[in-house]
Parts: sequence; C-alpha cells; structure tokens
Amino acid sequence: MKLNVVLLLCLSGVVPITFSVQQTTHLFFINQAVSWPDAQKYCRTKYTDLARVKDPSVLVELNKMAASRGLTLWPLWIGLYNDFYNWRWSFNNISQTSTNLTLWYPGEPDNYVGHESCGGVYVAGNWADWDCALQKPFICYSAGNSGAARFIGVTNPRVNWSQAQTYCRTYYTDLASALTQADNDLLAQIVSVQGYSWFGLYRETWKWLNGTVASNLQWNPGKPNNANPQENCGVLINGLFSDERCTSVHYFFCEIIPPVRWQIMKLQISMQSDGNVFDPVVQASILELTKQKLEQHGMLGNTTKVTWRVQPDGNIFQKKKNIV
Repeated sequence: MKLNVVLLLCLSGVVPITFSVQQTTHLFFINQAVSWPDAQKYCRTKYTDLARVKDPSVLVELNKMAASRGLTLWPLWIGLYNDFYNWRWSFNNISQTSTNLTLWYPGEPDNYVGHESCGGVYVAGNWADWDCALQKPFICYSAGNSGAARFIGVTNPRVNWSQAQTYCRTYYTDLASALTQADNDLLAQIVSVQGYSWFGLYRETWKWLNGTVASNLQWNPGKPNNANPQENCGVLINGLFSDERCTSVHYFFCEIIPPVRWQIMKLQISMQSDGNVFDPVVQASILELTKQKLEQHGMLGNTTKVTWRVQPDGNIFQKKKNIV
C-alpha cells in the first residue's frame, strides 16, 4: 500500500505522540572507605544511589574511573546486593515471612559457597537452602485434592529445583508450600519415605538497587563464594564482579539519574490515499515517518523514544469533528 501522508504540526489536533527523553547517567567516584550500607546512605543523600551497571557502557566507564586512580585491583562498592532474606513460595509467589511459619534447620539458610537459593525439606521437617542444581526428589501440590492427598511425593525422576517446578506445574498445580504447621507435618511424612526433597521455597539472588534482577554478571573466578558469611554486597574489582561482606570498608561509586522528561506533541494527519489510519500497519508507517522528520530537524537523540499515546477509548486516532 502506497501512502502519501501530510503531517501538520500544530497546537491542536487529533493524534497525541509522547516523547520520553532519558538523560545520560552521571557517575561519581567517592574516595571514602565505608561499609556498603553507609555508601548507599551517602549516595542517596548527595546523589541518586550507588552506581548500577545497567549496560556495558556503564561498566566501561566505571573501569576507566578505577584505572585512572590506580584502583583496578581494589574492591569498589556498587549498587549490587544479594537478596538473601526474600524467600518466597513458588505457588502464588507468597512471601515466606507473611505466613509466620519459619522452620529453618539451625544454621540455615547459610548460602553455602554462595550458590544456595532453593529450599528443601529435611526428614524431621526442617527447611534448608540448597544449590538449585542438585538432583533430588520433590513434593508437588495438587489443588484438586484435599487432605494429605494434596501433596504428592515424586522420586523418579530426581531433578533440580527448576525442573521440579516445571514438572509440578505441568502435572499438578505447583511445588508444595508449607503455609501451616499441619502442612509441614504432611511434607515431613513424605520426606521420611523418599528422603531430602525439594519443595516450593526459593529466593531471587543478586539484584540492582532498583529491584531488577542482575543477570549475566561477569564474576571474578570462583565468585560469588560467600567465603566470609554472609557476603551479600557487590563490588567491582579488576573489571569483574565479586561478593563481599557488607560490613567491609571500601571506596565506592555513586550515580545521578536525571528524571525522564516527557513531551506530548499533537499531530493532525491528512490521508491523501485510500489508507485507513486505524490499520496498525498504517499507524506504524506514520510513526516511522514522524521519527524521520524529527531526526531531520535535530529533534531526535539517541535517548529519545517516540510512541503513540493511546486514547481512553483504546484507539490511537480520533476523527476530527467538523464544525458547521
């Protein structure tokens, strides 16, 4: 379909387009050796927060700042932490602390060698954190059953925690939760027969300070290892990430993130063809042409996003009423 589109920029019109401009993050090196919580407090008071490595360009800049000060091999605090206490149940994603039932075996959870973020049940019904990659029996929950029959022990196959979750969600409802002491007693009975077993307790591990999960981190060799428990705070050292005890004292990086600026431009669009402006293909073509025009006039930067603003009725376009 060939479109001949005339875009008339004006103060009144029928199609609002939203521009969002995200300013570049500014990074700062702070040459005060403090604990991670104190570094966080300092950054939140004077800047925005501890620095987050949200893309490779930030990592490059932080490494340059460290190298220019001869601190490449020094651990430097960043806004990375291990969400150690946020245990949740797989079924309905309920917080474990909200149920007021805590049955950890003495000394657990301990995040042994830094890789334990999935929950299991001992023979006596106590809980433990284990490496999620271990192959174990598991216990499923079936919402269609009642009483003891709602918990189903599975010994074959022995699988890791994620595989157990997939199996339970495929053939039953989910991995088992222990929301009450009575529930946990039933799980203990199953474990007494099939041995240490996975159930539905888990936690997310490393996160940035805005709560997003930190994925694809390039760790220093052997890290994270939780070698001096608990090492739940993140540092940058030699261009890679490591875990450190939060009470250790190090220099740190802060960041300032300017707020996103929004601007709404209204366009009046005349279609000089048989194109239907309610057609998604036509709408995409008009939006692309708008971006090209803005770029030609120097109004479209690398951090600018241009999107349609959807009207309350769910449509993008509205027909302009003719005034008689």
